Amino acid sequence: MEPVEKYFNYTRKEVAPLIPQKVERVLEIGCGAGNTLAWLKKDKGCTWTCGVEISPSAAMQAGKILDEVYVGNIESMDLPIEKNSLDLILCLDVLEHTIDPWQVMKKLHQFLKPKGTIIVSLPNIRNKKVIFPLLFKGKWEYQEAGILDRTHLRFFVRDSAIQLVKSAGFDVDMVLSTGLGSSRKSQRVNRLLPDFIRSFFEYQYLVRGIKAG
Repeated sequence: MEPVEKYFNYTRKEVAPLIPQKVERVLEIGCGAGNTLAWLKKDKGCTWTCGVEISPSAAMQAGKILDEVYVGNIESMDLPIEKNSLDLILCLDVLEHTIDPWQVMKKLHQFLKPKGTIIVSLPNIRNKKVIFPLLFKGKWEYQEAGILDRTHLRFFVRDSAIQLVKSAGFDVDMVLSTGLGSSRKSQRVNRLLPDFIRSFFEYQYLVRGIKAG
């Protein structure tokens, strides 16, 4: 499967620990083929799932399983969604592709209900796969997919990912990371590592923001 096709069809179950107990109306920016929203509808009983997708072919696939799909660029489109009407918004590996992710976050804030949740996933530019080649070989090579995806316009570390969410008026109450391993042995080792060393192995940051009530 090609990297782009794999991305569109991937179900992002790693966000499960950040999903609120009750979610009825959910919007995903960059929904791909809609598999993550379909999973949430099945597991969480969502009554309405909506996606925004820039790829017409992926949006067509998503339209077969979601309640609503809008095709276009979130930065330039007006969403026909009622303000203060959503329980959850997902922005999973999409904001780094935008010109102004800070403005996108502010734009999305208005659609969430008070106490509504936004979950943002961003790649960690401090990861060893980027930093070590840069430091020791002087290489910064863009790729078809991954942290140095050639379509990435913005780059983040843990603190700047958190600040992005806070800048739109959200309270950040949970931050998780991927890439460290989930086995008991891995968890024990991770707890012993200083933060600055652990960050070299963190691949993505999953940041949860809550809209004020």
